[in-house]
Amino acid sequence: MVKTDNRKALMPLFEGFEDSVLISCAEGRTGICHCDDPDAPTAGVIEAGDFYFTAGDPAFAREAFEIAKGNSEAVFMPASEGWIKALTGLGEGIITTTRYRTSPPEKYDIDKISKLADVSEFADYKLEMISDRYYAQALEAEWSWAFVGNFLDYKDFSENAFGCCITHEGRLICAASCYSVYSRGVEVEIATHPDYRRKGLATIAGAAFIAECVRRGLRPHWDAANTMSLKIASKFGYTLKEEYTALCFDEGEKSD
Repeated sequence: MVKTDNRKALMPLFEGFEDSVLISCAEGRTGICHCDDPDAPTAGVIEAGDFYFTAGDPAFAREAFEIAKGNSEAVFMPASEGWIKALTGLGEGIITTTRYRTSPPEKYDIDKISKLADVSEFADYKLEMISDRYYAQALEAEWSWAFVGNFLDYKDFSENAFGCCITHEGRLICAASCYSVYSRGVEVEIATHPDYRRKGLATIAGAAFIAECVRRGLRPHWDAANTMSLKIASKFGYTLKEEYTALCFDEGEKSD
């Protein structure tokens, strides 16, 4: 496969694939595009941070693997059962994982969400927007990279995206941010530093972020990687739409 800027030719391969990251890619905001033929592609991979969306002819599974193999955190998002079989059949330690696609509420309960965005019970914690200082901190750690990592630099992030973070003594410890953006919405990225989990911080940051999205007139898309993320989303009115299969590298056999 080769890189291509011909998104107009590539995107029809992903028609019917529900994901806001693909909308962002179609608008030219997110993603590195790869395909077999830039003018008339029959298979394609869209690389967006740790996500690798695959569509078209699954006979190109080996080529898709080669694009992602240097990223041990890679998550393959296959467009068909054929891609699932082809990628897991490569013998490269790729296994299936379950993710959860959600539906947003018809109307967000802003009063309830605003109450959830309360950090006052933590005397020495602060709820802030991601600034240049916290942008730099986010890039330094694996757990927080995705808060800002799909943007070229802080200028790009500050002009096109935003995030709500919780800090402790000047240290970024939790945030909800834009994994990707498009003209009418964002993909939610939420995580907490391992040392600060199970305190309810993700709910606080998530509530602040959802409220900010509503204030800006943007639709926050919530694709849950696990049941904990799904549980947090449910507090803001999201409901489970469907479970689906993604792929990742086996922890015991991650690619070099």
